Amino acid sequence: MRRLLSILVLVMMLSSLAAACAPQDSAPAEAVETAPEADIAEEETAPAEEEAEESAPDSDMEIGETAEEDTIEPIRVVFLLPQTMSPFEIDMWNSIDQALADGIASEIKMIEMKEPTEFEQTIRQVSESGYDVVISAFFLVKEPILKVAPDFPDTHYLMVYESVPEPISDYPNVRGIQYDVQEGSYVCGVAAAHMSENERVGFIGGADFPGIVKFLAGYEAGLLSVNPSISLDIAWAGTFVDPDKGLELGLSLYERGDDVIMHAANKTGLGVFIAAEESGGYAVGVDVDQTDLAPSNIICSALTNPGASVYASLMDIASGNFTNGTINWGVDDGVPAAALNKLLLSEEALAAARSAEEQIVNGEIEVPQSTETR
Repeated sequence: MRRLLSILVLVMMLSSLAAACAPQDSAPAEAVETAPEADIAEEETAPAEEEAEESAPDSDMEIGETAEEDTIEPIRVVFLLPQTMSPFEIDMWNSIDQALADGIASEIKMIEMKEPTEFEQTIRQVSESGYDVVISAFFLVKEPILKVAPDFPDTHYLMVYESVPEPISDYPNVRGIQYDVQEGSYVCGVAAAHMSENERVGFIGGADFPGIVKFLAGYEAGLLSVNPSISLDIAWAGTFVDPDKGLELGLSLYERGDDVIMHAANKTGLGVFIAAEESGGYAVGVDVDQTDLAPSNIICSALTNPGASVYASLMDIASGNFTNGTINWGVDDGVPAAALNKLLLSEEALAAARSAEEQIVNGEIEVPQSTETR
C-alpha cells in the first residue's frame, strides 16, 4: 500500500508540474483536443499577442542559427501528443508556448492522440487544415509522418527523437531531431562515481534501443574515467510508462548494493526516484532537470533539452532558414549537458562534473555513443 501511495503522490506531482507549465493566457484549455473526435478544421487556437517580441529568450538566441535582422513570418503550430504528458513533452510544449509569446508562432494547438491507429488520420487532418508546422515525438509517429508529408509540401514536419531516412531528398519538408544524450550522461557518470561509496552503481533503461544505449554508453564512460574498478549493474524495464516497474527494479538494485542509479526510461524512471527515497540512495534523472521530484536523492540529470531544440527549429521555419534531414542536438548548440544538484553533490563531485562538461564542450573528450556492456 505504501508503494502504491508513493506512486500516486509522484504522479500527482508530475500532473501538477504539467499544469504549472501549461500556457495560461496564450493557450486556453480548448486548444487541447483529443483525436480523432476533435473537429480539427474548427481552429480553437491561441492568437499571438499583438505586441509580442520577435526575439527568442537570451538562452535560446545563442543557440539559433538566425540573426536579428531575419524577417519572421509567424507560423501556425500544432503539437500532436502521442502519449500522456511526461517532463519531456512538458518541455516541448513550453517551448511552443514561448514561440507564441515571442511572435514566432501566430497560433498553437495541442492534440492528444490516444491510439497509434489514429496517428496517420490525425496528421493528415491537421495538414489539410493548413498548419505550417506539425510536431510530434518518438518512434510511433515516424511512419505516419513520412507517409503523409509528401502530400503536403508546404507543411513542415518535426519528428522529435527520430531520424529522417535516406535519401533525405525524398522528404524535403521533414526534420528529425536527435540528441547527443551521451554527453550529459558522461557528466552524470563522473558525478555518480565520485558520490558512490560502495563503488557499485546501476542503470535502468526502458528498452535496449540504440537511443537508450547512448545514455548507457556515456554514463559508463564517465564512471570509468573516474574509477576504472567501479561495478555497473544494468536492468532493462521493457517499458517506458510503468513507474511500478521502475520502483521494483530500483529497489532490487539498491538492495544489491548500488548506491547511485541512473534511469533512461521516461515515466518508468519515476519509480526509480521512489526507490531512491525508500532506500536512501542516490538517483540520476534524464531529459530535463528532475531534481524537484526527489530533491534529497537526485544528484543530477542528463539533459536532452527538447524544448530548446524545438524552439530553434520553429525559429528556422519562421525565418526561412529551414533545412531538412536530421540534426543532432548537444552542447555544441550552446545548451548545458547536465543539471547538477549543488545541494547534494560534494565539492569534489561538482568540480569534476563541471570540468568534464567543459572538456566535452572544448572537444577534449569525445564521448562514445555505443557500448557492448549489457
